[in-house]
Amino acid sequence: MKTKASPKTRWGISRFGGSSATLIGASLGIGLVFSVGAGLLFARLNASEQFTLVAVVMTACLLPVLSAACWALLVDRDRVKGTTKNPEISVESQWYDKAAIGVFQDLLIICGLGAALFSFVQVSVSLGLTLVGILLVVLADFALRYLFIKRAQS
Repeated sequence: MKTKASPKTRWGISRFGGSSATLIGASLGIGLVFSVGAGLLFARLNASEQFTLVAVVMTACLLPVLSAACWALLVDRDRVKGTTKNPEISVESQWYDKAAIGVFQDLLIICGLGAALFSFVQVSVSLGLTLVGILLVVLADFALRYLFIKRAQS
């Protein structure tokens, strides 16, 4: 018994059926609803004088991002041209996993030593700036680990 192979398209089709146009239309529609809501909320919380302008600008800025996110949630990956069968088995995924494991271990060491140090030394620092600093260290650590692993295995 033969099964008919499903056609692959450039933009894919929805997980729930329909054509590429249906998927793109649904993604744009849902993205528009969410971006208008977020634009209105942002303008309500931040702009008292130029409410309409702020809401329109924020909506326009969020529309592409939220529409792309909706497309990513709705698309059937197996129906998009050029996609790999199992992306989690790729070499890049293995490099990512190794780098993430190393960064997590480094983060445990950094937080442990920092907690030990600051339990004895009284320092008045902004918690927000401290977290941003830790985040920057973690991001740089991940980037360097990923590049070193990539270079070593290439």
